[in-house]
Formats: sequence, structure tokens, C-alpha cells
Amino acid sequence: MKIALVGGTGDIGSGFALRWAKRHEIIIGSRKADKALESAAQVREVLGEGKVSGTDNKSAVESADLVVLCVPHEHLISVTHDMKDSYISQIVVSPVVPMSYNGKHFAFTPPAEGCAALQAQSLLPNGTKLVSAFHTICAAALQDRSRELQGDVLICGDDNESKEMVAGLVREVKNLRPLDSGPLSASGLVESLTPMLLNVARRNKIKDAGIRIIQER
Repeated sequence: MKIALVGGTGDIGSGFALRWAKRHEIIIGSRKADKALESAAQVREVLGEGKVSGTDNKSAVESADLVVLCVPHEHLISVTHDMKDSYISQIVVSPVVPMSYNGKHFAFTPPAEGCAALQAQSLLPNGTKLVSAFHTICAAALQDRSRELQGDVLICGDDNESKEMVAGLVREVKNLRPLDSGPLSASGLVESLTPMLLNVARRNKIKDAGIRIIQER
């Protein structure tokens, strides 16, 4: 696939690029194309292989089969509604989490729609296949290709084929396990786990915390 990482010059975008570039064409997007080009060059240098390019966000979306929104919640409108005409038939993946930090504690601060995924869906063209995923995966761990991640990726969406395609991307990262977590309307439950994880990790000095669902015996 051609995968566009919108706002992909940050930690999570770099992590996705490093993990997926062997099997897919990665297009890193940014508001400034030169920043995306620089990020793409850094990824290629680390990998030594794979097709990774950089461009502006609009061009990245228009040339992709699948788009990952690698942006903080405050930039969600600018990469969805403001670029609405660039989205045609791409699958869109949202790991976006609306949250705030008061210096001591992270809090889940959902928009009027109830969660970032439903907000993104309302801003994109009707019929866009949007999948919510990757909220509880640590960006630093994703960037380190020498590490085998042990977490689960909770996936929400209303189109089973799109969810399975995202589940396939999850499986490409060794030891990550995709779990179907219901319709897109359930995404708020998953998004709220991110601030919870950050709070628990800070209070208990746990590095790179994640989620793993276990079956009691």
C-alpha cells in the first residue's frame, strides 16, 4: 500500500515509518514539505532500504491508499476538514487522543462528538472508512526497531474490511496483537486509556507503558 503519515514528522509518525517501510510505500506529510523531506531522509538512513518520501500533507493524502492521522488533537480540523477535498476513497486511521495536562495529571477531554474518531468522521467526506487504533502504543518503543512490543492494539470501526486491513498492519509489528473493540462509537473508551496510562506510568515510574488483555485461567 501507499501509506500517508499526515503530520508524520513526530515520534509516532517516525515509528510507523520505521516499522512499515519494508512492505509499503511510506509518504511522510507535514505542513512544511521541507520538514517532511528531512524526516523521510532520516528514516531512509536508519533503514537503509524501503521507499520513504516526504511532501506536504495535502499531497501525501492525495497519493495514498491509507492515511494515518499522526497529529495532536488540536490539529485534527486542519488535516481533515481543511483538506476535505483531498480525501476520496482512502482508509483513514485515527490514533488521535483529545487530552489535557495541568502539570500534574492528564485528563481525557473529548469533543462534542464524544471522541476524536467521531469528530474526524464528521469532518471527512461522507462514506469515509475511518478506523480508530494505536492509542495505547508507546511512540518511543515503536521507533526502536530492536524492541519487540508486547501490547495489544484496540481497533474500533464500522467497516470490517477496513478494520482487518489495519489489523494486518498491526501484525506486521512483531508481537503486537490487534483486537476488535467494536464500532467507531466505542472509540472514546479506547482513547481515554491513553491519559490513564500516562498517569499510571508517571506515578509508578513505569517506562513505556502499554495495554495487554489477558485471559484468566
